[in-house]
Parts: sequence; C-alpha cells; structure tokens
Amino acid sequence: MEVRAVLGVAMAGVLAGELAAPARSAPLLFVFAAALAALWLAGRRRRTWAAWLALALAAVALGAHRMSGVRAPIFPPEHVARLTRPLRTTLEGRVAAAPERRDRRTVLLVEAEALGRGTARRQASGLVRVGVRGRAQGWRYGDRLRVDTILRTPRNFENPGRFDYVAHLARRGVHVTAFVWSDAALERLPSAGNGVRDRLERWRARLATAIGAAVAAPAGPVLQALIVGEEGEVDAELRDAFSRAGVIHILSISGLHVGLVAAAGFAVVRWLLSRSEWLVLAVDVERVAALASLGPVALYTGLAGLGVATLRSTIMVVVAVLAGLAGRRVDVLRSLAVAAVVLALAWPGAPLEISFQLSFVSVLAIVLGARRFGPQAPGGGWRARLRAAALVSPSALAGTAPLTAFHFHQVSVVGLVANPIAVPIFGSLVVVVGLAGALVEPFAPAAARALFQLAGLVLRPGIAVVRWLAAPGWAAVDVPIPSVVELALCYGALAGLLLTPGRVGRLLAAIALAGLVADAGWWVHERFDDRLRATFLDVGQGDAAVLELPAGRVVVVDAGGFPGGEFDTGAAVVAPFLLTRKILRLDAVAMTHAHPDHFGGIGYLLAHFHPREFWWSGVPGSGVEWERLAAAVQASGARIRRLDSATAVADSVTVLHPPPELGKTSINDSSLALRVARGRFGVLLTGDIEARAEQRLLARPDLLPSTVLKVPHHGSRTSSTPAFVSAVAPLLAVMSVGADNRYRLPAPEVERRYGSRGTCVLRTDRCGAVTVETDGNRLAVHAARPGCTCPDSTPGH
Repeated sequence: MEVRAVLGVAMAGVLAGELAAPARSAPLLFVFAAALAALWLAGRRRRTWAAWLALALAAVALGAHRMSGVRAPIFPPEHVARLTRPLRTTLEGRVAAAPERRDRRTVLLVEAEALGRGTARRQASGLVRVGVRGRAQGWRYGDRLRVDTILRTPRNFENPGRFDYVAHLARRGVHVTAFVWSDAALERLPSAGNGVRDRLERWRARLATAIGAAVAAPAGPVLQALIVGEEGEVDAELRDAFSRAGVIHILSISGLHVGLVAAAGFAVVRWLLSRSEWLVLAVDVERVAALASLGPVALYTGLAGLGVATLRSTIMVVVAVLAGLAGRRVDVLRSLAVAAVVLALAWPGAPLEISFQLSFVSVLAIVLGARRFGPQAPGGGWRARLRAAALVSPSALAGTAPLTAFHFHQVSVVGLVANPIAVPIFGSLVVVVGLAGALVEPFAPAAARALFQLAGLVLRPGIAVVRWLAAPGWAAVDVPIPSVVELALCYGALAGLLLTPGRVGRLLAAIALAGLVADAGWWVHERFDDRLRATFLDVGQGDAAVLELPAGRVVVVDAGGFPGGEFDTGAAVVAPFLLTRKILRLDAVAMTHAHPDHFGGIGYLLAHFHPREFWWSGVPGSGVEWERLAAAVQASGARIRRLDSATAVADSVTVLHPPPELGKTSINDSSLALRVARGRFGVLLTGDIEARAEQRLLARPDLLPSTVLKVPHHGSRTSSTPAFVSAVAPLLAVMSVGADNRYRLPAPEVERRYGSRGTCVLRTDRCGAVTVETDGNRLAVHAARPGCTCPDSTPGH
C-alpha cells in the first residue's frame, strides 16, 4: 500500500468516525474491520479491496470510539455534571487554562476541587466555565479560587441555524457553567504551581503585559495576538475589519509563525555546531540542527496557547523533520494528513471546530491549487515563483469560502488583494521582531521593550491598510448559510471544475451544479409561495419573531437582547435563522416597545439586512442602549413609521395597539400589538402589554380572536387577564421566556389559565423556536426541540 493513500484513507476514516458515526457503533465496526483483515490475510493478501475496506472501517471505528467519550461521557461520582442544577453553592478550584478576555467579560475555566463550605464542604471534580462580568485582572493558569455562585447546565438557543454551544463546550470537557457579576466575588486561595506549564503561562502573561505597556492600542493588542496568541484585547471593531478584509486568520498563530521559529532554531544550531571542526566531522550537522529546531518549536507552541492552527503547524514541522532524518522527500499532503489524524485522536471532536476546518482546508486548497495551476517543474525563475505566490490567495479563498459562508455567513471579496499585502507585514517582519523581543525579555526587558515598540511601528500602517480595505460596503458580502448538503455540493462543484481534469471532473461538476440548481429552485418555491409562516425564536428572556408573509415579504418583530451584556442576539440568534431561511433583505423591522430585551438585537439587523421600514409605537426608551439603537435607526436609511391602530401597513397585517391618542402610559403598555392573518387563521403578537392595554383592546373584541397568541409580557401575572384570554380564545399560546430566568416567568397561574381552557401552551425555554405555518386552510406547528407538539391542523379563526 502506498503511504500517502494509507494516510488519506486513515484520515478520512477517523474524521468520518468523529463527525458522523453513532457513538456506540465502534465495537461493531471493529469486528467488521477484523473480519475483512482476516479475509485479506487468508487470501494471501491478494484481495486488496478487503485490506482497504478493513483500514477504512478500523479508522472510522477508532474515530467513533474516541468521540464516544464526548457524546456519551461517563462521569465519576464526585463530578459536578452529576449534580442537580441549577445549584447555588461555593466552588473551589484551580484555573485550568489561560483566561479568555473580551471587552466586557472574562471567562475562567476552573477545575473543581470542592463544593460548599464548612461541614457541607465536599470534594468535587470536573471543569466549570465561570463567566465574570468585566475585566478580571490578575488571574492566570494555575491560580486557585473560591467563589459563591450558581452552577447551571449550559443551554443552546434552539433555533434553526443555531451554533451548538453545548456540544462546543462538551468537546472541551465542560458540562457545567457559572457566572458572577464582578471579579470582587472571586476569592484568591494559596497555590503552589511551579511546573513547566505554570512557568510557560507566567512567561506568556508577562509578555502580554510587556507588549501592552510598550505598544498602545490598536497595535498593542494585535501584537499580543501575533506573539502570544492572546486575541482578547483586540476590540470588536478592529476584529470585524480583519474579518471583512479576509485576513482574520492573521490574528491566529499558525504555519508562518511556527515555520519562522523552526527556521531560526535550525539556523542558530547549525551555526553553533559549525564552529567546531570536530563536530562537523563527527556528526551530520544539518540533521542534528533540524532535530534540535524542534525544541524551540515545542516551546513556542506552548507559549502561543496550544491553538489548533499552531498545533497543526507544529505537527507538520515534526513530520517534515522526521521525514528528512529518514531520508524521505517531504510531502505536504502526507504531513497534513498526519496532523489531522493526531489532532482528531488526541482531542476528540476537534474536526467539528471552526478553527480546525479552516486551518486544514486552507492549507489543502493552497497545495492542490499550486499542483493544479502552478508551475509543474521544480525550481524555475522569478516568473514561476511569482505565479506560484499569486495562486496562494485565490486558492485559499476558493477553498474556504463555502466554510466561511457556513460558519460566518460572510465571504470576503477584497481578501484576494488584502492577503498578499497584509501577510508579509503581519506574518513575517512583525513576527520576527516581536519574537526577538519575546526571546530577550527574560534577561533584557529594556531591549524587549524597544523591539516591541519597533514591531508596533510596523503594525500601525498595516492596520491602517486593513481598515481601508475593509471599509467599502462590497469588501465582504453577507450570504445565506448553506446546509450540509449544499456545502457538499459546493465542494463537489469546486473539485469538478478546478481540481479534477477530464471526464470525471466534468461529470462531478455537472452533478454538483445540477444539485445546486435544483436546490435553488426549491428555495424559490419555499420563500415566495402564498403561505404565512411565523417563527417565535428562542432568544432567552426576551422576544423575537419572524413573519414570512405571502409572496416573500418578511417582517421581524423584536430581536431579543440581554441588557448590559455584550451578547448580540441580532448577530448570534436572529441573523443565523434568517440566513438559514435564505433571507438577505427585510421588508420591515418592528420594535414593539423600547425595552432592551426586545430591541437589543435590532441594531445588527438594521445594519446587515437593510429593512425598508422601521415600525415602532413612538414611545422612546432611555439609557445608553436606547441611544445606540436610535443612532442605528437613523444610520440605516429605513423609513421610520410610527404605528397605531389607525395605520394600514400591509394587506395581511393589522395594527391593534396602541390607539392614536395613547396618552401617558408605561413603556410596556405602549407596545405594538399586531395581528397577521391568512385565510381562516390569525396570529396575534402582543409585545409586553399589561392589563391596562388589554382592557383597551377589549373595546374591539371582534378583532381579537386568533388561532395563535404570542402571550403578553412573557406570561407575567400583570398580563393575560381572564377577559383577554377568553376574547382571543387561542388554540396555541407561545410563551417566550428564558430558562431559569430570575423573574420566575411564566407565572404558574397564567400558564394554568391558558391550559384550563384547552389551549396548547408551548414555551421557548422548553421547546426552542416555535413555527406555525398555514396556507389559509390548515395549520402546522413545529418546535425545534423534540417532544413539543400540538395538533397538526385545527379549525382556525
């Protein structure tokens, strides 16, 4: 068997086992693999198909076996994941990773040691992800702490297109989370960590501090990312500019950085060895220097924080060095396959991570692009080298574009130009100077400071270029999120058109393109037919609904929000749902009332989905968050419409509240109430109206009966009066609430009030997104979580 083919099959099998194989399938797959291997041996190794199939099944089984510990973990008795949660307790533990810092939050990964205080104190184990509001300063790997907190089970926002946060944490061994409002709640305990990892992390923290002191923002945080892998200080605006310019990968330590360290280590060791005539005669200086270069590479990998791209590059360097020592030609694809298998087996679930996929696919695309379109003869003049260099950016862009659409719903157009400009600045000159500063920092801090400042001077024009390239509106385009099938069809088309010459390539491209055309036709029918589709999204303790009206019109009513937090529900929850539905433009965004748990995500929608109109009741809010929204509305260019019950907005949409003369009232009672109808069915959205507004609506009882009701004010006891519930007479009531919310909503008596009259009650904290769909004759109800059901069709009103 040819080595590259064996590695390719092994890699594909391990990745398939981790990505798709059922958790308990490994034993059966191993049995089949053993049977095929026996068949191959019994046939005196003539049945090569049996050998290849045995290898593939064994690799799939190995991947599935490694992944079973993530998908179906077995916890020891004292593990925190075995506790009934939510649980208010005292957590003691050790910080098990470098803290993650963002603008207004710090995350500490804590290895639990004990729970409780005094006589209730007991041993514990397992990882807890502790979120701290604000900047928790002074904490690093190995520190011990005690904190009073509430242990919780991590949850997803269960909507189509959502990011699987629970699985993301599980792949890191985290099954419990906690949160504190200030780092003042963290009590520091004595610690005596003095191992290699502790020393590396202390050096890393010291370097980050030294860089921050020597180089002002924005260059300082970027230099921290390039040298020690600390990206948390890069502000959101600059990170977005790097993303739009298609050079966000520069902020991750990867192949170029590791290659520079390996080359520098090799050069230094070779120079030192060549100073001795005896050593030159006694040993192969080149091989010894190559082997010795792995020391600095390993040190830098630990210093850089053990990121996926860094580990991939390190493994590829190790494979290349070992191949050279064995007298074998270095094969990039072989090294890439080894790196993929090692990472997948060492860190089960790594292939599901965005960083893994982008890192490996980008390198694979560059290598395949160079082999397909680059100079075929080795060496060559400057024209051949220029041609090879020119292929790097388009190859990487073509290879990663489907993945960036899938994960980030954005594709950078200007990246073709930005990468050839930015990579030499950020990836070589700055890194060389910055790493020199890191190397001398332990014994010459003043020299390190000067080197960091020099690197910062080089960075400033580079950052300015990135911002300039990212500024045009066309620099990056928002795109629909492809499904897994659509993703496979895109890569099939790319492979057929660009990488596989001849008849096979044309056939593959034709099949993939035909599939994409059929898929596009299905979506045109799905989006522009005559049905009404209303989806009540799971946004936690807030409200968000998407109305897909007949003929393709789309209105978003509220967009959730977390007051005082940095989590943007518009970007992280509502937008992925819209893009999964292939919605790129909105007809209107409606804000029912000016509370941030309803309008927090609207700013993002205004900037990225360019609604034609903005609807509101005319009653303003207050505070910084409201001021940001008001500025976003003005900047969006949307037509601003103040709605009341005398306003006509669309054929199928009726405004029921507020009345034209509202008078003085609370913000809740100023909420828009909209009724959307299709045939015999009606959907009533009520914002946060309370008893007083409900009484106003009861003045026109003929307008209230609706098949579906978005329950007012999250099921609060200040709303859903008996008279209002009877007048609406819903068959389905949707309650938009957050799990274990501090307001303890919905109120039990309100939930019973709906249930006692035979109304089907679905809650977003239990059911996830709830979708109702009707053609005017039948009503279908779907929930994102299994087990939440109502009758498929009901008489409507």
